[in-house]
Parts: sequence; structure tokens; C-alpha cells
Amino acid sequence: MKVYTVFDLRSLCLAALVGFWSAGSLGQSLTGITDRECTYGNCIDGRGTLKLSSQWGKGEYMGNFKDGEFHGYGRLEVPISFIEEEVYAGNWVKGLREGRGAHWNGKGKLYIGEWGNNKRHGQGSYFFNLPEWRENEHTEFWLKDNYENYTGGFVEDHYQGYGTYRWPDGQKYVGGFYASDKHGEGTFYYATGTARQQYWQYGDLIR
Repeated sequence: MKVYTVFDLRSLCLAALVGFWSAGSLGQSLTGITDRECTYGNCIDGRGTLKLSSQWGKGEYMGNFKDGEFHGYGRLEVPISFIEEEVYAGNWVKGLREGRGAHWNGKGKLYIGEWGNNKRHGQGSYFFNLPEWRENEHTEFWLKDNYENYTGGFVEDHYQGYGTYRWPDGQKYVGGFYASDKHGEGTFYYATGTARQQYWQYGDLIR
């Protein structure tokens, strides 16, 4: 089982690879990749393994292709430093994340949920401050109860709609969000279990 650990690193020169690709592109944009080679299968229209090279080392994509782009289910792993990697495993449409997938950013953040046009969009869970990530070690439900996270609706990378934000000490807010701010009616639960009804307006507590 592969373990992904968080390191405090500076000057990660592959800035474009922090998100892997540009959301506005028509296909995957792996800026910083110096070489790519199809080592197994069909990397044009079918299923194959594409080996990637960068200044940080080797990465790879294993999965389905259509017209030379990631399309269908696949797993992309790209180094963002000599000792850390960013990973996306899930569905693709024409090189963009679309459908359900899991994304580990290599720096303590993990998203599991739905994607639309390369952004977090739909229902999902976003976990913060994870010291490491082992693929398939813990379920999404276990992570929700043990790490700081937001679980609920997303619109173009923002918390939006109904959701739950849980802090490490067990406190949580359950209610409405808009553009990643608390908005509308909600309930704040203290670690003791005491509940307080609240009303928010674009991030400002009204009552």
C-alpha cells in the first residue's frame, strides 16, 4: 500500500501541476512534463499506461483514453517535488475531471466526490490537514468523523447549498452555504453536544 506524506516544501516550480491542468483547456495540460511514453495498451483510443517524466521524477496515467485524451476512468499520479506526488483517481471527460473521483493534492488536502468541468461540483467531502493519505485505507465515512472537513454541496469549487463543516475538536456547523461562506439558517453544535440555532448572511452572523 502506497503512503503519501505531507512535507513542508518551498519553491515548487511546477505551479501548473499543482492543479494538474488548466480548467479552461480543452484537454489535459500537463505543463512541466518533459516526456511521455505509452508503455502498455492503447493510449489513443482504448486503455493503456502513459509514463510521464518531469524535473521531479516519474509519474504515470493508467486508464482509458479517447482521441489521445484521458477519458473514462483513470488514475493520474504526478510528482510535485522530489518526495511528494499529487494524485487523481476517478472519471474523466476529454482530459478534464468529470463525474466522481478522489484528489490528493500532496499537501494535506483530500477531496472525494463529484466533479464538473475540472472543478469540485456536486456532492462531496473535502478533508484538511491530513498528515498522510493511504489509498483505500480509510473510508470516506471514517475520515468525516476523524478529520476537519466540509461535506455537502459544491458549485465550481465553492461550498454551496446544504452542508456540514466539522472542526478537529468535534464542533460542527450544519446548514446553508454560499460561495464558501455560511449563508442562511444553520445549527452550530459544540463539542459538548449543545446546539445553537443560527442565521448567517454571506458569512456574517445575524443571530
